Amino acid sequence: MRFAIDTVDDSGNDRLYIGTPLHVSEDKLHLKLRDGEVKLDIRKIIDWFQIDLSESGERVELFQR
Repeated sequence: MRFAIDTVDDSGNDRLYIGTPLHVSEDKLHLKLRDGEVKLDIRKIIDWFQIDLSESGERVELFQR
């Protein structure tokens, strides 16, 4: 399932990524994009929302506990 993830860079500019979270390691969220992957610094994520519903039709958390 896909999420839209809003991040901020060191200059204060926003960047929006849309992709499927793969896992978290070393304070980085690994996100699968349409044409590749990106590692996002968790500290720079300012907002996110779920785009697709899970297979059961429920909402899920971006960061699994």
